Amino acid sequence: MKNFTLILISSFVTFVSSQNSQFPPIKGNEDDPLRIIGGSQVSEGQLPYQILLLNQGQLTCGGSFISVKGVHFVLTAAHCLQDVNNPSRYIVVAGEVDRTTTSGHEQRRFVTRIFVHRQYSAQSYANDIALLAINKPFEVNKYVAPISLPRQGQTTTGDVIVSGWGYTTAFGMVGARFLQQVRVSVINHRVCKKLYPFRRVLSSMICAGVLRGGMDSCNGDSGGPLRAVNGGYLAGIVSWGTICALPLQPGVYTQVSYFVNWIEQQASSL
Repeated sequence: MKNFTLILISSFVTFVSSQNSQFPPIKGNEDDPLRIIGGSQVSEGQLPYQILLLNQGQLTCGGSFISVKGVHFVLTAAHCLQDVNNPSRYIVVAGEVDRTTTSGHEQRRFVTRIFVHRQYSAQSYANDIALLAINKPFEVNKYVAPISLPRQGQTTTGDVIVSGWGYTTAFGMVGARFLQQVRVSVINHRVCKKLYPFRRVLSSMICAGVLRGGMDSCNGDSGGPLRAVNGGYLAGIVSWGTICALPLQPGVYTQVSYFVNWIEQQASSL
C-alpha cells in the first residue's frame, strides 16, 4: 500500500510538473499572491523585519526590512510590482501581525522609488528581486528592526523560516489574518532541479521545503523573507513553485546572497 501511494504521488508530481510549460506557477503572481501552509501564528515582535506590501491599499505581497549603510529599504520580489513607474501606489507596513486591527506598533511608509533587476524575467522568474526606497526611515524598536544580509556568494544550508500572510491551504482563496511562519529545510540544488524537470532552477535560486509535503509558502507570501536559522540573515525571497505544500515540490526562492552586490549598487545610486 505504501509503495502504491508513492507511485500515485510520483505520477501526480510528474503530471503537475509537465503542466509548468503551459501554465504559470501558482506562486509568483501579484494577482494571486502566496501564504504559509503548516505553520504557526507569529506574536508581535517575533519577526520584526517582516513587511506587508500594499498595492492601492490591498495586500499584494510580503517583503523584508533591510538597512544598507544605515539607509532603510524594503526588499521584495520583482513579480510583486505591477507598475514600477508609479511607486506612489505602494505602501509598506512594518510591525504588522494582525492585518485587520491596529496594535499601535505598525509603521507605514510610502514607496518613493522602485529598483527592479534589469534582467528579471516574468516567464522564468530569473532575477526575481526588487529594492524599494521609502519616504522616511523606520523607527527601529522591538517590533520593527532590519534583518541582516548574507555575504555575497554565501551558501545557506539547514533550516530556514519563511513567513507571510498568504493562503494557509493549497487551494485557499483568502489570505491569513495573522502573520504566519513555518520552519522548513533547504533542499540540495541538484535534487531540486530534478524535482522540476520542466522548469529552470537557476543558481540564483534556492529551494526550501519538506519533501513529504504539508509545509510551504503559498499564494500571498510572495516577496516575503526566508530567514536562515543558523545566522539569522535573509537567505531568500519567496518567488515561485507549483501547488503549495505538495510532496516533492519545494518552494523556490530568490537566493539573496547572489544579489548582495546588486542591492548595494542600487542603494548607493540614491
